[in-house]
Amino acid sequence: MSNDPNNESQTPAPEVLTVGGESSTPDTSNGQQAEVVKTAPATPKRRIAYKPSHKGTFIGLVVVILILAINAGIIAFVMRNQVTAEEERIKNGVTISSATLDKLGVSRNPAGNAETELIVGPKSTFKDNVQMAGSLQVGGSLVLNSKFTASDAALAKLQAGDTQVQSLNVNGDGTISTLNLRKDLKVAGVTQLQGPLTVNQLTTVNNNMNVAGNLSIGGSLSVRNFQVATLTVAGHLISTGAQPGASAGGGTGSNGTAAISGNDTSGTVSVNMGVGAGNGLLATVNFSTKYAETPHVVVTPIGRSVPGMYINRTSAGFTISVDGALAPGGYAFDYVVVQ
Repeated sequence: MSNDPNNESQTPAPEVLTVGGESSTPDTSNGQQAEVVKTAPATPKRRIAYKPSHKGTFIGLVVVILILAINAGIIAFVMRNQVTAEEERIKNGVTISSATLDKLGVSRNPAGNAETELIVGPKSTFKDNVQMAGSLQVGGSLVLNSKFTASDAALAKLQAGDTQVQSLNVNGDGTISTLNLRKDLKVAGVTQLQGPLTVNQLTTVNNNMNVAGNLSIGGSLSVRNFQVATLTVAGHLISTGAQPGASAGGGTGSNGTAAISGNDTSGTVSVNMGVGAGNGLLATVNFSTKYAETPHVVVTPIGRSVPGMYINRTSAGFTISVDGALAPGGYAFDYVVVQ
């Protein structure tokens, strides 16, 4: 081949590709003019935007709701298992060590203002003393298997089997099936006994005693001053007491005598006539205890009448006298004294 540059049959120069929209300077390094090829600028690709349908949106919301519901169920299940375990732990008992108490700030010394709240579940056992500085409120029943000691107790209602109380102040009503007192019983107000009352020892009433019903006394009744509106004696009326004194008067003679048997209420005066008996005083009776006022005295001759007999009486005693001389012998007079 010929190297003539004007020969058109020579091999053409290679094309130079350039980026579209830019000019390319032909390479003339080899002495030849390169042909410039211009390409059209590249058209950017168009992006396709995805528009979801309403059905897809609904399905997505349902899926999200299901996931949230499953998570909520799992959380509830875990929390319920934890609560059940806690309840079982409380039910079976709680053991708190000394180190744990120190961490909680619970003082093991005598109770003070620790400002610590300790919540203990059921079936818990305290094997040592428990001291509480504040109030104790029990919502249910309080069962004590041993001794209950209280310096000051206010109970709205007390039901006790065997109770020993050193000092008992009851402001309201009280019902006691059996009450055994080993010491004094002092009642400031009115005492009403609706059932039988049995007193095995001495009963002393320092003031008045009113009995609305019947009073039955199986033994002796000793009273210093006995007042009744109506006295009914179904059996015998027997008077007792100290014996009064008796002395013979001038009407019995120089060697006459007088004697008495009985008491200040009733009795018998015996008179023996002596030498030179005449009218006048036969006997003088002196009460062992003077009456407050002049009593009523009834004197009756025994066995035979005594003409001209009469009496005089005072609060200290009485006398028996006659208007005329009595025949020698003995005479007896019964007396009844009532104030």
